[in-house]
Amino acid sequence: MRDFIKSLYRFIDRGRKGLNIGVSTGIPKLDHVVGGIQKQTFTLIAGDTGSGKTTFFLYCFLYLPLKAHLGDSKFKIVYYSLEMTAEMLLAK
Repeated sequence: MRDFIKSLYRFIDRGRKGLNIGVSTGIPKLDHVVGGIQKQTFTLIAGDTGSGKTTFFLYCFLYLPLKAHLGDSKFKIVYYSLEMTAEMLLAK
């Protein structure tokens, strides 16, 4: 438990210094609110059909992070879609 609390305090101190920022979404206001795309997090993007969920994801959570980590063999993105097949997504 003590290690958890020490880790929590380190995380809080890093946040106060502005160091807990993940990969930018490319949208400054969103980055300010959520701190960018964080490692080891699950992000749910929901909305009505045609509201731009896939376009938002492709730009913020796939294109920009992959561009920022070109050549990094340890960088991975997992994407699950309940609406589109892999072919439909790649064609988009």
